Amino acid sequence: MSQTARITSVEAVEAFRADLLVYLEKARAAVEEVGEEVRRTRAWLQDDRGPFWAQQVRRRAMELEERQQELFTARLGKKEQNIQMQLVAVRRAEQALAEAQGKVKTIKQWLRDYPVEIEPQARHAEMLRHVLMSDMGKAVTSLTQTLAALHAYAALRVPTADAPPPAAETPPSS
Repeated sequence: MSQTARITSVEAVEAFRADLLVYLEKARAAVEEVGEEVRRTRAWLQDDRGPFWAQQVRRRAMELEERQQELFTARLGKKEQNIQMQLVAVRRAEQALAEAQGKVKTIKQWLRDYPVEIEPQARHAEMLRHVLMSDMGKAVTSLTQTLAALHAYAALRVPTADAPPPAAETPPSS
């Protein structure tokens, strides 16, 4: 690799550095949002949906018991129309209970699969965040140092042919 560089525009390097800083800020925010979303989703499953559907199973089981009791009462009264209405109500209550039980089962499955399916992906996002914070931070620092060196280099005056050479000191004669 060559030890020299041909830079025609310091402004282009400055613009690249500025664009890189904007990109890094947006990328960091996006990756951090992914991490937060992963944590919020797990908490939502554990602390919100799980208890909600467990409570729904209890409530719907009680509702089913009530409908079954009403069906039993209707059968004792031997009114066919009332029995049919109560049978429909029992079926609906059974379906509602089955739905709630299915939701509980699904949530438990999601929580079991979460460490295997989601957390490895979240670790990838965390590694990307580390690259953005550490490695890309070093790249920005390197660009800043390079720009300082380029500005210092550009500030040097190249002697022209018209300019007299600097006066050489003559040693004192003894």
